Amino acid sequence: MGLLDDLKRQAEARQAQLQSSGASLERQTALVEGACTTAFRYWMELAKQLNVLKPVAPARYALDGRHVFEQLPMSDFRVDARRRSPAPNAPHEHVQLFWLLGSGRPLVITKDYPNEIEKLQTRLRMSGVDFHIENIRDPEDGRYLHTRFEFTADFTAGVKLLPQHEQGQVQFQLINLEGFETALVELPAFEVNQAVLDELAKLMLGQPNGFFQCGRVLRRG
Repeated sequence: MGLLDDLKRQAEARQAQLQSSGASLERQTALVEGACTTAFRYWMELAKQLNVLKPVAPARYALDGRHVFEQLPMSDFRVDARRRSPAPNAPHEHVQLFWLLGSGRPLVITKDYPNEIEKLQTRLRMSGVDFHIENIRDPEDGRYLHTRFEFTADFTAGVKLLPQHEQGQVQFQLINLEGFETALVELPAFEVNQAVLDELAKLMLGQPNGFFQCGRVLRRG
């Protein structure tokens, strides 16, 4: 066999490999996009019902030892789906359901230890609160007194579906469902169905559920 024949055979083998890989990616992408559509439709209907029912959040939300919120009303449920580009059939970037945990309570909190300041600032950012922060100093000598946080204690929570097209997986990012914390659960796209989304909805509402057993928990806390 001559060199040209050998190169031709290698090229044909490589082409077959690329075609197989492309077909596999196409299948994975279709499964992931199907999961995105399933979640979007389910969450649209769920948001419609919960905006009428206005349930109470089951979790306890602690900014620090003195400022703890319980029985927060859940409201303003909204669904958002983003795609990677404006093209009509572009793959999803994410699908999310989010809502307001509203107390309407104006707060001013002061901290003077660096670790407490950092912890509260991190927690407020995680909570979705729009807050004002200011270092307060003695008007006479300019000595640092404390750091002042001012905000209204209306927090946000939500669930975001993150597509993993190449792997045929999806990740559910849970934000502030069980207090000020996040979790990340991964499962195959073809397993995203009403039963799984029902378990997630039960978790949101504080009902007995098996959502964390539906997939692989990558992070929690």
